[in-house]
Amino acid sequence: MKRKSFITAGAMTALVITTGTSAAFALAEAVPEQIQEVTKEQLVTIPAPKIVNPVQVTDILSGPVKVSSVVGGPVIRIETPEIGSIDWMAQEKARQDKLESDAERKQAELEAEIARLEKIANDTKNLNTAIARTKNYVGKTWYALGGSTPDAWDCSGLVLWTYAHLGINLYHSASAQKEAGTFVDEPKIGDIVAFTYKGSSGAFHTAIYTGPDEMLHSGGKRGDKTEITSISKWGKGNGDVVITYTRIVETNN
Repeated sequence: MKRKSFITAGAMTALVITTGTSAAFALAEAVPEQIQEVTKEQLVTIPAPKIVNPVQVTDILSGPVKVSSVVGGPVIRIETPEIGSIDWMAQEKARQDKLESDAERKQAELEAEIARLEKIANDTKNLNTAIARTKNYVGKTWYALGGSTPDAWDCSGLVLWTYAHLGINLYHSASAQKEAGTFVDEPKIGDIVAFTYKGSSGAFHTAIYTGPDEMLHSGGKRGDKTEITSISKWGKGNGDVVITYTRIVETNN
């Protein structure tokens, strides 16, 4: 004979089907005493197990409710104006004006670059011509303090006279000529070579750079004539000096 029973333990309710066998009764005896047998009629009236620390709905909904939404200003509708309308003609005019403005700017930039390149080419030609003219006085013109013509000149007078053929007026001063342009590490033909004693700021001698370790100058002291000589050799012969190079004009040399 089968026997249906419902047992409850804590929060669990289970159906136990027993038979007349001793094994089934042994299983029933092994169940703890707090598990009580109930009838089918009693089952429907058994209350649901009590929940410890129940979750309150109010706890979940406490605090501000965050809503994800897109907040924006007024919706702007972009519509293509009808061809031939006033708005369309205004847009076309603005587009044409921009195209013309861009074209004018590019044309101006191109013309400025052409002018710069032409100036460099012209300065290169004029400077080389002036240097060649000054070289004509090598071994001829004597050094004279304060002189600035091929009749007689000092170091800065020779440099002044050479650059005057380019329409560039330099001061008749070695220190001023040293500071007249841009200092460069890699000299080109026509740059100014300046000699300064260490610890001093003012130059005591200037010349014109004519090639690797080569310069054109007035000689440097009374009794000297205009010459082309070694930069490093002349510098060593005048004590502890600093040699700098100053670029007055940009050239293709």
